[in-house]
Amino acid sequence: MVSASDTSPTSGVAFSSDPDQPSRLVRIGRGVRRFIGAIISVISTVFTLGLSLLPLTALLVALPAVSPNEAVLSDTVRPARTWFTRSLRRIGALFAGAVVLIALLAFAVELVTRLPLPENGQFAPIARKILGITPSGFMGKTEEARELALEKFPPAIRPYLTQPIWKSLPPAMVHHWPIVMLVMYAADLGLLLVVGRVPLSYNLRNLWVRRRISAVTALAFTVVVALIVALLGFVNGMNKVNSSTGVPGNVFVLSDGATDELFSNLGYGDVGAIERERVALDPFGNPIPPFGVKQAMLDESDPANPQLIVPPPTDRPTDPKKRIVMLASKENYFVMSQEVKVPEGEPKRRRFLQVRAVEEPLVAGAVHDIDLQPGGKWFSPSGVREMPTGEVDAAGKPIIRGHVEAVLGSGAAATLGPDAGKERLEVGDTFRLGDIDWVVKGLMSTKGTTFASEVWVRNIPFVTKPFGKDGKFTTLVLRTEGDTLQQARTLAFHLTAANNRYTQQKLKAYAEPDYYAELTKTNEQFLSAISMIALIMAIGGVFGVMNTMFASISARIREVGVLRILGFKRWQILISFMLESLLLAAIGGALGCALGYLANGYEAKSTLSGGQGGGKTVALTVLVDYQTLAAGMLFTLVMGRLGGLVPALSAMRMEILDSLR
Repeated sequence: MVSASDTSPTSGVAFSSDPDQPSRLVRIGRGVRRFIGAIISVISTVFTLGLSLLPLTALLVALPAVSPNEAVLSDTVRPARTWFTRSLRRIGALFAGAVVLIALLAFAVELVTRLPLPENGQFAPIARKILGITPSGFMGKTEEARELALEKFPPAIRPYLTQPIWKSLPPAMVHHWPIVMLVMYAADLGLLLVVGRVPLSYNLRNLWVRRRISAVTALAFTVVVALIVALLGFVNGMNKVNSSTGVPGNVFVLSDGATDELFSNLGYGDVGAIERERVALDPFGNPIPPFGVKQAMLDESDPANPQLIVPPPTDRPTDPKKRIVMLASKENYFVMSQEVKVPEGEPKRRRFLQVRAVEEPLVAGAVHDIDLQPGGKWFSPSGVREMPTGEVDAAGKPIIRGHVEAVLGSGAAATLGPDAGKERLEVGDTFRLGDIDWVVKGLMSTKGTTFASEVWVRNIPFVTKPFGKDGKFTTLVLRTEGDTLQQARTLAFHLTAANNRYTQQKLKAYAEPDYYAELTKTNEQFLSAISMIALIMAIGGVFGVMNTMFASISARIREVGVLRILGFKRWQILISFMLESLLLAAIGGALGCALGYLANGYEAKSTLSGGQGGGKTVALTVLVDYQTLAAGMLFTLVMGRLGGLVPALSAMRMEILDSLR
């Protein structure tokens, strides 16, 4: 036998001789139980917070699943005394809650679908990224295993299992999901007011009595939401620039392998063959009515006022000053560096300006749908104007120097304006870029497009040769005869080298809207970054709301007991405190949206890139529209729900006698 004195800690046995001191095994067991309990507590809290995002009406209807003897839609309920009765009530409550949830969601989707909203929503990329998984991806690690698993399903279901989940959802749930959720929450609030009485007057009076704490909590919502709305407005402005730039009937042609205009090289002789190409097959090889590049007549009878006539007359002109041209803009795109004027003592800085040298300005303007503002003109055939510099030589004669004629976008004019001591440059103003003197010949009506940040000049060696662009083009933009997106995509497919249709030169062609849509990858990166910022802010906001609500409830424990004595049920107490949290969130969020809306119309700059080098610096206008405001309000309501449910559950669980002590 082993005596108690032999069971010392040093003997390696896990039992203790001291009856007041637990053994090592007991301590380890307690630690494991505490750890498991903490894990379960975290999981249950996360699960509870997830439930807070569901409509409150659905949660109420499903409440008997947790408490079978709790009456929701009636004043009293017969006690469930057997396990079978309680189980039936739990199952019925879960089913009823699911029905209410589906009904509210279906109502919101149907209503949003009928609203006159744009086809593509601002926040669709988030939905597509989260719901981009395919159900068949979970059916096996290899393609063969997934195909075998799919054969077990009916043929009508298989297409839904092999495509991303978002493609199986109604378009409104993908493109306008913030508005769908707001409509669902609004309908949920209406049902709550119908289902039963909630002491709203008590909650409003409490918010006023604790107005300082309430104001601080609402202010936190205001600051967070205002920042989120302003950032989302910035991304929305970038999306607007992209969607406004691409002309549906245009084809954007680069050399094969070029990821951006900066890296493209097209020979002079090659572009003539490209613009005369005609297409007779669609991308699938089916015959179609042949089409090519649209034509126009360039009338230069009055050199000071040339005109472009689209479409051209049916009779070909005999006057040599009137000629038929293709609506094909031959362009050289490059970037020039300019020293920025800074106060004395500050380090020198430089900025980069985008320059587009075009062959025929009238054709380029027609292809890109760009007009000049009143008072401006396109550059002359030489592209250079002799002007006095304001200096004199040794003999006292004014020094005359050639100035390159330029046409500026609105953003470029605003960028260069402060150097001349004005808000933006105007027609007749001069500036220096690189080692060249320039004069403003006209201003383009390009606000809201990528061309707003560009300087346009005539394609002359004096400008292009220092950048290695002499004798070649970077870009060719074609306007199709039908001027439709379908024709543009068909011609782009025909010209792209990878499709082995056009073999005279290796090219990469896009329908112009598709090219600028490719640049939205930068926008999606911004949107993802803003989503992460919003998530971090939301975590802090949720804990702040929880802290405020817990403090509020702890100070009103007896009041909760009085409410129960007056006849209010547990679920009414739950809804009462949830609505109090949501009201704080709604007030703060509404103020935040109002502050964020002040950023609407603010001019900013950003870079658009397809993610493979290159890119364009563009001037954009922050756009805070209804989609942005809807996202801001949804964000604040989600924070209010997440932060209010756990404290509201603690108030609901209070027993009447315990709360009155």
